[in-house]
Amino acid sequence: MKKGLLYETILTTRNDDGTPNAAPIGVICKDNKEVVLYLHQGSCTVHNIKKNQSFIVNILKDPMVFVESTMGDLSEKYFEQYENEFYIKNTDAFFLANVTSLKDVEREDNFGISVITVLRAETSYIIKKKECVEPLNRAIYGIIEGLVYLTRMEMVSGDMEKLYRHRMSEISRIVNKVGGEEHKNAMKKISEAFKKYD
Repeated sequence: MKKGLLYETILTTRNDDGTPNAAPIGVICKDNKEVVLYLHQGSCTVHNIKKNQSFIVNILKDPMVFVESTMGDLSEKYFEQYENEFYIKNTDAFFLANVTSLKDVEREDNFGISVITVLRAETSYIIKKKECVEPLNRAIYGIIEGLVYLTRMEMVSGDMEKLYRHRMSEISRIVNKVGGEEHKNAMKKISEAFKKYD
């Protein structure tokens, strides 16, 4: 994980009844020993972290784990136990994070006013289950998608062209929000090439 980047992960926590819980959560890498999370109020994940003061960050690319943990409770068949914590069986790697600070703040964005929990946590160990581990960052996928739209601009017109322009605007926003300098520079180059179709 590179400093300053936001990665898409699955957090696993322990529920009050001792069962495992999983949720897809973006994790910001502050340095090689600290991560920061912004969590929306009302979820089991927030409750469990506030109570237990620790959680596991799973680094994986299994699409069904992301889908099932977003749309409902992930079946217990997906979990294994490590000491007193749970992790996802087919994760590429995972690490334990212990909360060092936790603060509820009110924030206003495009969706209105909401309370989020900002937490900082220290990583204490990393377990690699696969030799090559690469955490998910949405920026690279945005760049690939942007390149697809760029190469098709000469083939589209009318409503489809408007749709591509709208999508490019959103892709650029995401890349600049979650990506590093190399992602931002690549997106800038794509956006500049896109201008020839104005």
